Amino acid sequence: KNKMATQSISLKFKPFPYFYPIIQQKSIMDIRKHLIEIIPALAITLLCLSPVFSFSQGKQANIWYFGAKAGVDFNQGSPPIALLNSQMHNNAFAGCASISDSSGNLLFYSDGRTIWNKNHIFMQNGQVVGVPSTQGAMIVPFPDNNHLYYFFNFTWDNPAFQYHFQYSIIDMDLDNGNGGVVADKKEIRLLNNSSWHLSAVHHVNGKDIWVLAHGYQNDGYYAYLATVDSLHHTPIISQVGSVFDGSTGYMKISPNGKKVAAAVNSSLSGEFFDLVDFNNETGMVSDINLVHKLGGYYGVEFSPDNTKLYTNGIINLYQYDLTAGSPQDILESEVILTDNTSRGALQLGPDGKIYCSFGGNGSEFYLSVIHSPNEAGLACNLERDAVYLEGKITNEGLPSFIQSYLNDPTFTAQHFCLGDATTFEIDDTNGIDSVYWKFNDLPNMPNDTSTRFSPEYVFSHAGTYHVDLTVYSGLLEKTVTQDITIHPIPEPNLGSDTMFCNTGFVITLKPNCDGTYRWNDFSTGPELVVSDTGIYWVRATLNGC
Repeated sequence: KNKMATQSISLKFKPFPYFYPIIQQKSIMDIRKHLIEIIPALAITLLCLSPVFSFSQGKQANIWYFGAKAGVDFNQGSPPIALLNSQMHNNAFAGCASISDSSGNLLFYSDGRTIWNKNHIFMQNGQVVGVPSTQGAMIVPFPDNNHLYYFFNFTWDNPAFQYHFQYSIIDMDLDNGNGGVVADKKEIRLLNNSSWHLSAVHHVNGKDIWVLAHGYQNDGYYAYLATVDSLHHTPIISQVGSVFDGSTGYMKISPNGKKVAAAVNSSLSGEFFDLVDFNNETGMVSDINLVHKLGGYYGVEFSPDNTKLYTNGIINLYQYDLTAGSPQDILESEVILTDNTSRGALQLGPDGKIYCSFGGNGSEFYLSVIHSPNEAGLACNLERDAVYLEGKITNEGLPSFIQSYLNDPTFTAQHFCLGDATTFEIDDTNGIDSVYWKFNDLPNMPNDTSTRFSPEYVFSHAGTYHVDLTVYSGLLEKTVTQDITIHPIPEPNLGSDTMFCNTGFVITLKPNCDGTYRWNDFSTGPELVVSDTGIYWVRATLNGC
């Protein structure tokens, strides 16, 4: 419970000619022995230190296949190890996708035209009509179903000279558990005249999934919702931001589902990137806080704590601080991290780092890495050519994933009054094998750690504490820090014991402490005027304590 401080006094007649009201201090337990009280129920305050929405990853994004037979595996930890068993060839110049189960075991992967199963052979019925494109493939599981998957890609209509957005359904029970494309659920068209921009994120309920596409030569965002029942073919359409008259470039929803960044390259009217707001409850996109920047941008990615945006182009890699303030403030926060790159994909990994596919000058055999993407400026620690791909080539693409798989873990806490046991709860434990909490109480405080998923801890003093949570998923780990403020208990003081020797007394009682008050007569003012005998008490509340 949160605590409230209570103090009482009594006013009494003495049995001789003069009236001696006596002000006495009593505990609340003493009062309960002598008074019939009506005390309002104590409010229990819940402080949320993170958004309600949270979907931390399992291990579905632990294996990547991309480029010309390139691949990496995060199941062995960070940095990932190079894989040499991919059957993907130069058709995966850009867009591709792969998916693993919640334990990190490969299920299948694709270059947007062909789907290979976990044995690296063509999936049953897995030759789908598609075209190489920037974000040419996206894999989305059916909510609450471990066997069925949506496979999204783009196709080309030559007579109409348009790209179209479509999906197929994959059933992992087919072909003796190796999976197959359902014959009558193949290449179902959703959107005519689309660009190549594609991203996905979980609904705020943590179960359903939004799939976001964009129209070509218009300003339309098209959000399709996959629920436990079906994929809704009627999209939520938001006509906001800039007209996309170039198909090339990446689009990403932030891991927390609140922002969308899109780079439009090879545009007829000028290349740019847009940053807009996304509502992962309604699927609506808003440009009320539009950030628009002209330039040759191609890849985009958010930091796992959703505070930084990274984008690149033909030459430079940039960072923008999304907490800087207004759209103009965000643009002015620009930091150039390197000026010697070629365009390529930026993809957040399950280890909380951003991986970059910079081709040319020998870099096509490596992935570059932003090691600390939550940090501002050069502290984000870009390392060029960090992961050697054992002779395989990255090209310009990296696999696309549901962005919320890669969100930083978050937690909530309850009970913040000094002396209370503060309780902690991880918002989503999906994919987390073990945890380590460090409460960072005063120096040399013993036992200020825990390995429980939902620990309790009593802080020694009032103040603000930086609580660290480290989560372990296989051999990967992530650490996040949130601030917890512990409030002192208010100490009302109604004054010393006092006697009066006449019957016409009036006394004003004051709590002499900050907060809100509840007096024994149910009044809530900052003071109480009394002129009669009796026992009086006040309850002070401050910050829920």
